[in-house]
Amino acid sequence: MFFICKMQTTENRETTQALQYLRRAFEQRYQRPPEVGVASPGRVNIIGEHTDYNDGYVLPAAIDHHIYLLFAKNGTDTVNLYSLDYDQAVSVPLREVRRTESPWQNFIYGVVYQLRDRIEGFDLAFCGNVPEGAGLSSSAAICCGIGFGLNELFELDLQKWDLAKIAQKSEHDFALLNCGIMDQFACLFGQKGHALKLDCTDLTYEASEVDLAGCVFLLLNSMVKHSLGDSDYNRRREESEAAIAWLRGRFPTLRNYQGVTPEMLGEVKGELEDTQWRRAHHIVSENQRVLQMSKCLAEHEVVSAGQLLTEGHYSLQHDYEVTCEETDFLVTTLTELPQVYGARQVGGGFGGCVLALVTEDHVQETLDRVGEAYQQQFNLTIQDIPISITGGCHRMI
Repeated sequence: MFFICKMQTTENRETTQALQYLRRAFEQRYQRPPEVGVASPGRVNIIGEHTDYNDGYVLPAAIDHHIYLLFAKNGTDTVNLYSLDYDQAVSVPLREVRRTESPWQNFIYGVVYQLRDRIEGFDLAFCGNVPEGAGLSSSAAICCGIGFGLNELFELDLQKWDLAKIAQKSEHDFALLNCGIMDQFACLFGQKGHALKLDCTDLTYEASEVDLAGCVFLLLNSMVKHSLGDSDYNRRREESEAAIAWLRGRFPTLRNYQGVTPEMLGEVKGELEDTQWRRAHHIVSENQRVLQMSKCLAEHEVVSAGQLLTEGHYSLQHDYEVTCEETDFLVTTLTELPQVYGARQVGGGFGGCVLALVTEDHVQETLDRVGEAYQQQFNLTIQDIPISITGGCHRMI
């Protein structure tokens, strides 16, 4: 999804402007003031790609790009939705909420359907600035924002993990994307200035302050859009699950990928089917990179952190096969520059954004050089997305 709010400034000012813009539209359409307002952030995953649904480790952070949502009860059994960015409105009886052909409606309906026995009719208007298909989890932002807002509006007393699992199920059942829990976790549990290392087996997490010691994370949108509802994402999950099932048969005491060592993979190379072996190799090595990256951030080791980013990209490229020509080009071009410590594609794959670790004095030079090369190669203009690490989903009203 791409929800644009035609503004890009500091987080507090942006939120204030978005709220004013959205409130006017809400009151004009529904002839009443909103009762609840929510800001639901996107996220960047520093490292740990495709490990969440494989019971591994991830290291995401919420970012200051949001979906903004306003709600009010309407005293009926009808759900009224209005997307400002698409300029589309739809109304449906609560008991008739079903999956549709509209992607943005499905993200909302999937949450509403699960809560239908605990809520009544309501009015909703929303907009935002989380880029579509960029690997920044706009879908999780809207699913979590809907759940968070309905929880507040109807006083459901749901906890954050309840909301995360409801949002995840919405993507599974209505968006048909068999995603893990990382995106919803980051959206709801985000902490300002911190990345969160999540263990996806027991859902424990640790916060690590992100202090890059003279460097910044630079996020570049390749402008190549992916649709994770397509079969490729789900197929990768099937392949990695088939690999761990085979490994459990080979090593009976094995529980999940966290117990797989490089030595074990080396022992079965040639026995396990090649595609499944490479999927498993990515998961095992990526889990190690998450643990190492968490340590690098704590110790301000930017050189090692950059190397981990680049290693992660090559693993996504060759083992998991979810990169594309454009993001591969961006990573190669970036890592040839001395001021860039490392770079990798972020998100589920097949396009989207590249995250680079760059010395803060050379950001514009990096943008200019990489942008020129990318334009010449693909006739596309990269989009620089300024980000800062922010808190999780919260009420504005």
